[in-house]
Amino acid sequence: MSTEVPIDAYRVAVEVLQRVAASEGTAVERLTHAVDAVVHAVRAELGLVVHARDDGWEVRRIGPAPATATPARVEPLLRVVPRSDPLLAPVRDGHDAVTTMSRAVGSAWTGSPRREEIRRVWGVDQLVTVPVRTGPAFVCVMLGRLGEDFTDADLAVLSMVQPVLVALNRILDPDAMPEPEARIVHLTTREQVVLELLARGHTAARIAHQAEISPRTVHHHLANIYGKLGVGDRLSAVNRARSMGLIEAESLHV
Repeated sequence: MSTEVPIDAYRVAVEVLQRVAASEGTAVERLTHAVDAVVHAVRAELGLVVHARDDGWEVRRIGPAPATATPARVEPLLRVVPRSDPLLAPVRDGHDAVTTMSRAVGSAWTGSPRREEIRRVWGVDQLVTVPVRTGPAFVCVMLGRLGEDFTDADLAVLSMVQPVLVALNRILDPDAMPEPEARIVHLTTREQVVLELLARGHTAARIAHQAEISPRTVHHHLANIYGKLGVGDRLSAVNRARSMGLIEAESLHV
């Protein structure tokens, strides 16, 4: 990638500073103005601020949800259970390079189930990360778009703006941001099947028959589902799953 910095990168950096200086309100609201300027600069469709805490990752969406995202799965503030992530793992380990998911994963990204999951949840299938604080309590900005990957020129702009975001991060203090109320849950394929059968009113025995697994395995999956959803019974699990868009409303028979 060329090290030459486009002239536009300086303009974007100045605009980010101007927006924050002119804005009022909470740290979240002021950070929103900064990230929104970066989103538009590289023609992204989605901006996220990811903040790692001890018990999970907080994800804040900046700007409107893409039209292609599933509405029930998109919340302005989410708690995400930590998982292996090609973009965020290096940030956690102390690396601050600006890069994209397709560059991190390579050709495997084209047919990756993770790419489809991101498209379904966020309405984008290309991501770029801009680390603003590295380590276990990392903070980074992630931008997304649908279709073509971010170009080398886009990455040059983001690399130029990165020090500005680093400085703003120190000033706005993400540790003081409010706790999230929403949660995004990752179910395995088998857990999703069991959940959908549960929502249709099937007993554990019937679920076992339909899914071609043992009743004991069904109860094991149900325990995992309840734990991930933070509930303790069938009705609560189905209602919570419906509110999060994990199951369709018409499939409910509880």
